[in-house]
Amino acid sequence: MLTVVLALSLDACASPWANHGGATAQSSSPTTSLGVATGSSTAGGSGMVAQTDGLVAKGESSAELAEARNIRLVRNGTDEVALQFELHNGATVSTSPSQWSDPTTRRFLLFDLPRGTSYQVLGESSDPGFKGRWGRLSSNWMNPVGPDQSITLTAMFAAPPAEASTMVAALGDLVPVQVPIQAASSPALKSDPILFDHHRDPNAGPLVCAAAKQGGPTQFRLPADVLFAFDSATLSSAAQIALDLLVKQVNGTSGTVTVQGNTDAIGTDAYNQTLSEQRAASVADALKQRLGGNFAFSSVGFGKTKPVAPNTNPDGSDNPDGRAQNRRVDVEVTTTNPAPPSPPDPNSGAVQADLRASLVSVRHTGGYLMTTLQVSNPGNAPAAFGYNSTATGESAKGGLFPGELAVLDTTGKSRGSLCIPGGTANTYFSYAASMNSYTTIPAGATLTLWGLTPAPTPDTTTVNIQIGGFPQPIPSQITPGP
Repeated sequence: MLTVVLALSLDACASPWANHGGATAQSSSPTTSLGVATGSSTAGGSGMVAQTDGLVAKGESSAELAEARNIRLVRNGTDEVALQFELHNGATVSTSPSQWSDPTTRRFLLFDLPRGTSYQVLGESSDPGFKGRWGRLSSNWMNPVGPDQSITLTAMFAAPPAEASTMVAALGDLVPVQVPIQAASSPALKSDPILFDHHRDPNAGPLVCAAAKQGGPTQFRLPADVLFAFDSATLSSAAQIALDLLVKQVNGTSGTVTVQGNTDAIGTDAYNQTLSEQRAASVADALKQRLGGNFAFSSVGFGKTKPVAPNTNPDGSDNPDGRAQNRRVDVEVTTTNPAPPSPPDPNSGAVQADLRASLVSVRHTGGYLMTTLQVSNPGNAPAAFGYNSTATGESAKGGLFPGELAVLDTTGKSRGSLCIPGGTANTYFSYAASMNSYTTIPAGATLTLWGLTPAPTPDTTTVNIQIGGFPQPIPSQITPGP
């Protein structure tokens, strides 16, 4: 059994989209909820609605008056994917998309979880009006949208591999949803000038997630598909950024580093063994340059002998998502002079006694654990609940900060930290978690929050969910994700 500790703190957008009793958010810091679910839902609920409006993402806040309808992901040529949706104004006054989500903050993320990769909005644009400011977002963000009207918005990302069939999309302060990827020829994609631009930097990279044992090693699992090109052991530029993030989470200045290379089951045993050894050695050499001579380094390759997911489906057909999880490099760091991580404090975040927490879901998907919670304020006055979405990887060296989600074993000595998304660092969010910064929950309001951490071992079926500031954990079964 594991214990998941979540210290979360809330606020929602102060705009006509979300100011009618919802949580109060700073305008420069967004929110999101990684609650991948199907079926109908109310605002602030599990996130996806199957209806005539297509795939719909509701707001994290029960008072959010915006929703994204008919969400689709469509390939745009071979190296880009377009995220497109109709943003619906449910308010009684006119507003604009910029009041829902400031376009300069680019508060959008796509996750290809089987391949351990996150994607941020492409930064380049040849349009001089938006270059270096908005990036590859449609230019109609300032257009007015009347009550009960919708506007089509487009955000451009680098494309996942051709074998990827779905991605998780997190849109501003709306609950994330699982979205199928449509082919480039799909008529669902509406024309937009931003589709015809181009990019140089994919602004994507591996999710970096730490699982630490008190007094023992810290483990990192890095997906090989974004660390290396096919049939290569040369580290990519995205890998360099990921290793920089990994090093920031090493709690100590000396010790041992063990790097293990793994492949999928395609190819001969000899080929996979050699490639896994070469890739492990490349990562070990790069970490040696970053951590210095006070650490002892070793690398080993296991080829295809240590899968973490099935390479084939039960009927014997190929399982590309499973194979993607097996193509990985595992890093284990043991420090000889660590500052011991503090046990997560359930009373962190100064949570008021009248707040209530409930569990929406805990899902094991693509090698990660996605936890979705709701925090409500049944009182008659606003309640303080502060959440900082912009803390850095340095925070992982010590105890939990307010708003941090951690996954613990039953002894409290093993902890999985929030994953950090790859790509260029974004000033407005730092984690694969709710992207807004919150300070209070208004009277009668409910917020839905999410966090993404490394998955526990496959045989773990039960977890306890604890939110910082709430004394009692919430037991839950882990369910398979979509």
